[in-house]
Amino acid sequence: MIMKKILLVIVFIVASISSYAGTADSLFQKGNEAYQKENYELAIACYQAIVKDGYEGAVLYYNLGNAYFKAKQNAEAILWYERALRLDPSNEDIKHNIAFANLQITDKIEVLPELFITRCWRSLSQSMTVTGWAIMAVAFVCLFALAIGTMVASRRRGISIAAFVVACVSLIIVVFSLVFASQEAKRYVNQPEAIVMQSVVNAKGAPNETGNTLFVIHAGLKVAVTDRVSNWMEIKLPNGEKGWIEASTVEII
Repeated sequence: MIMKKILLVIVFIVASISSYAGTADSLFQKGNEAYQKENYELAIACYQAIVKDGYEGAVLYYNLGNAYFKAKQNAEAILWYERALRLDPSNEDIKHNIAFANLQITDKIEVLPELFITRCWRSLSQSMTVTGWAIMAVAFVCLFALAIGTMVASRRRGISIAAFVVACVSLIIVVFSLVFASQEAKRYVNQPEAIVMQSVVNAKGAPNETGNTLFVIHAGLKVAVTDRVSNWMEIKLPNGEKGWIEASTVEII
């Protein structure tokens, strides 16, 4: 009797999940159809409904960004493109659309120059998500263990040497994967990024309305958040300039 009740509960849970997923799939399909018919506002509503239900995904965010861009809401488009890129850092279509959308924004701020080695390190670190680096680390830990086992068990010198080389390379990749995973995790926590959503924003020298205006920024610009005080954020521009803005004027990526 107890087993029967447990089975009924399991069936109910599975049915609920299936129904929930089916609703999301239906909304996604409806959003895609609305987009194809150039009904971008309906497409946005469908995609946003899925997001509000707790779903996330690079394709969902990318489609939402496309719908916003077609609806001429550029800041929102950049926001969702950037969120999509965080889930799929190697996606060239997302990178292309971000670059194209950035051509439409008012602010054209040059990035501070950096050393070639620093740029290469950052580019490699950001080529995968934290999860991606973690999976790579686990995969090469397994390969390392297999290589060590082969090296110990084999009686042939050539095989033992090859296994030793594989073990060394695997260990190096594991170390770098863990370093990159840690670096990416800290990057989003220690210095989150945001998109300016308000058409015109005055950056102040202090976290209050009476502070001197240091510079003016506009919708669509990506900034780094370096500090927070109450409802104010200290931001850093790509050129290194810093200032305080109201938190309500930006959206965290």
